[in-house]
Amino acid sequence: MGSLAQRKRLVTLGKYKEAPEFPKEFFLDLTSFCNHSCVFCANPMIKNKTTMQEEMVHRVFQEAYECGVTDIGLYATGESFLVRKLADYIAFAKNIGFSYLFITTNGALATPERAKPVIDAGLDSIKFSISAGTRNTYKKIQGRDDFDLVLKNLRWISRYRDEKKYDLKIYVTMVYTNETQSEVEMLESLVRPFIDEWDPHELTNQCGNMPENNSIGDIRSENPRGRGRRRVCYQPFKGFTVTPEGTVSACIIDYSRDLVVGDLNQSTLSEIWEGEVYKNFRRRHLTRNLDGLICHNCMNNAEEPVDPLLPEYKHDYRDRNIESSADATIDGKEVYFDEISEMNRDSD
Repeated sequence: MGSLAQRKRLVTLGKYKEAPEFPKEFFLDLTSFCNHSCVFCANPMIKNKTTMQEEMVHRVFQEAYECGVTDIGLYATGESFLVRKLADYIAFAKNIGFSYLFITTNGALATPERAKPVIDAGLDSIKFSISAGTRNTYKKIQGRDDFDLVLKNLRWISRYRDEKKYDLKIYVTMVYTNETQSEVEMLESLVRPFIDEWDPHELTNQCGNMPENNSIGDIRSENPRGRGRRRVCYQPFKGFTVTPEGTVSACIIDYSRDLVVGDLNQSTLSEIWEGEVYKNFRRRHLTRNLDGLICHNCMNNAEEPVDPLLPEYKHDYRDRNIESSADATIDGKEVYFDEISEMNRDSD
């Protein structure tokens, strides 16, 4: 499938128009739960977190394959290793016929016990997101003292891949702030022997969701997602994200659900992709008419009022609740967050 840089470039190619062909790649956000609380991330502020139901996962796989999708990212706003059936979902997707399944993870839960069945099921690439080069800074940035554990898990996956001779690509990305910029080379030296590519990133405002990130790093206007196409984001034309609730968003990190373009509980993937809401949204990108959209804040590093595309799906997420997001234990026992989701539903 080429290098990581080639894959990123490939996804942006093609015609940008109101009704583009159905994409070859999309993201399936299996859960909005996360076991970390990164200071630059909006996830800790999400209310009403949930995990996608198995029936919806299977349905999306089937519909997407019938529409011509070949590649799936099994993540977006949450940590997918918190999903008990992650390996089952990968095996299911591979059995259908998908070519490339990939994941980004903070790596703390990518232990041999959890990672082995996921890799054996046919995962094609895994990217570790590690946002510091020392244990003390990592704990401050990511909210958990997991630095040594993450590196241990990375080394194990590298050895296991080599032992099994799997064609699994292993990457590491680093989002750096003013405080951690001096640790970029330090982290690279620690992970280089175990990975295929190193992929550091400067800080962003998380597609308009985190204007407060300006206090911890230098954020460039027009940088977040254009990838060479000035003022026109590639995402509305080249893919979509299915949220854990079963809605479809035009953005991979739509924490606030300002860019929901349809609901799979009411429509099919193809109906949403070809629908008027999505067409109108793409038209606004093509005409650079982004005022009132969170996309304006993303591209201009601004903090202007936002009108959601479909107000009924808007999420209120501004209350930061780090403790509940980071706690991955109940009564001292590590659990999967789909178990917590089930507990919450049972108590309703």
